[in-house]
Amino acid sequence: MRILIHDFGAYAFPITLSRALQNRGHEVAHAYCDSLVTTPRNVCESISNLTLLPVRTAQTFNKYNLIRRWRQEREYGRLAAHVILDFNPDIVISANAPLSAQDCILRTCKQHDIQFVFWLQDLIGLAASKVLKSKLPLLSSAIGRYFQSMEGRLLRESNAVIAITEDFRPALREFDVAPDRCHVIENWGVLEKPTDEPKTWARLHKLEDRPILLYTGTLSMKHNPAILVHLAQKFGERAQVVVVSQGAGAAWLTQAIETHNLLNLVVLPYQNPDQLPAMYASAEVLLVLLTEDAGQFSVPSKVLTYLCAGRPVLAAIPTENLAARILEESGAGFVTAPDDHTGFIQKTEMLLDAPELRQSMGEKAKIWATKKFNIEQITDQFERVIQQTCA
Repeated sequence: MRILIHDFGAYAFPITLSRALQNRGHEVAHAYCDSLVTTPRNVCESISNLTLLPVRTAQTFNKYNLIRRWRQEREYGRLAAHVILDFNPDIVISANAPLSAQDCILRTCKQHDIQFVFWLQDLIGLAASKVLKSKLPLLSSAIGRYFQSMEGRLLRESNAVIAITEDFRPALREFDVAPDRCHVIENWGVLEKPTDEPKTWARLHKLEDRPILLYTGTLSMKHNPAILVHLAQKFGERAQVVVVSQGAGAAWLTQAIETHNLLNLVVLPYQNPDQLPAMYASAEVLLVLLTEDAGQFSVPSKVLTYLCAGRPVLAAIPTENLAARILEESGAGFVTAPDDHTGFIQKTEMLLDAPELRQSMGEKAKIWATKKFNIEQITDQFERVIQQTCA
């Protein structure tokens, strides 16, 4: 079967699905956006023996100018549709795409009798309502209703929907998506070979003199980077807060370093894929942030990556979020409320004071990841959805 996996964000874990499907004899292509500043597309560039289809817009995506972004999303949708038609798959599984781009991809698939699976990573309509409330208070309600209406229509028109959490089922029912077309397959992390030299990466960046509290990945409107500033201010000479990210949040932190003279707050760009195991191994604690509102529509996948690294996780995220439940069930870390900066700092202090606790939590993280992130079992689930959809 010819299968195209489309992941707008160019994340690492969908690549493992594409490779696993290809290893089972399917003809697979992997499409992704090659025009984002905030997404580490070098994850894809490091892959061999897989048909990669980068989709490039005329200019780098501007995520913070709403009008320009809307135009670029539509441009991206048209370009992605052309890429899909050139490959001519039997089925497309599309994740993380902006709704206007997803709309174009879906319509193209329908016009050419290609089965379409909406891989639902975030409830974008709900997110738009929450995020825009503070930015465009007079228009946020109308814009939110528009995006929720579009999202509902796209979900209903899809041949199948794969949601990443059972928490999305109420929204799917509200959108009146046929239950027999709804499936839940949770996201996973990529199990990397452990590094033999934990401090290699830290030495490379001259960070080996103090314990590292590490945050990696996107810092967008659904995160609160101010908590990282408070963390650096609190621990001073005792620990260093290292942020590996790009985009507006990283730029804000860079300015905060200068404003507050924070010598123990370091911002680095995205690292090459072969550096990631050593990067995670260099950290004493791995950090996750998600605002209270975002907990209703988003699951931070970096938690799953962190579990694979075998390091304790400290998360300032809503307690009802799937990621919080995973951390609680696995015993791999602590969870505090997003706005509880005092509690977040206290838990950090507890972890820094107790190396045996860090080791225990790290071991539990690795055990959980090894048990849950078996790519063959995950691929079985996707194959069942593909077969049912194409039957």
